[in-house]
Amino acid sequence: MLTFEAIRNVERDERENKKLQKLPDNFFDTVRDYLKKKEEMKDKSSLDALEIENAKNTVKRLLDMREKKVIEIAIMSSRTGLAAENLTDEEKRLFEQAVTSLKDFRDNIYAQMKKEPAETVYKVKKSMPDFVGPDMKNYSIRENDVISLPKDLADLLIKENIIEKAE
Repeated sequence: MLTFEAIRNVERDERENKKLQKLPDNFFDTVRDYLKKKEEMKDKSSLDALEIENAKNTVKRLLDMREKKVIEIAIMSSRTGLAAENLTDEEKRLFEQAVTSLKDFRDNIYAQMKKEPAETVYKVKKSMPDFVGPDMKNYSIRENDVISLPKDLADLLIKENIIEKAE
């Protein structure tokens, strides 16, 4: 039968090790049963009530530590593909969801970085002779045209009062 001391030992092992520790089979089910039996005792003393409270706090600390480790493992796994060890079934679900979310997040950021920046549309205020821009493309700018230009070229032409942002 599970005891408060056994719960504390599991929590202590988890705290003292960087890696996720293997829990005894059905550990959380056993803890639930232990707490239920303790709470259902007919002649509980103040020591029993204190033990129940301490056991709940110890399990909470254990869960907090394990949750943090699972997320850290998920971060590493999303980057390296390494598998996780010593996860409970509930932790496996958390781990898989976290890995999927992290990979999706990373993929979206990379996809956004690869996108060409959107070019702003400008209205030409004054015509000017055809020219080759800094990007080595030919440009033909005529009064009242609505055009799209690279930012560096547009900044120069705005400064020279040749174009303005279209509305």
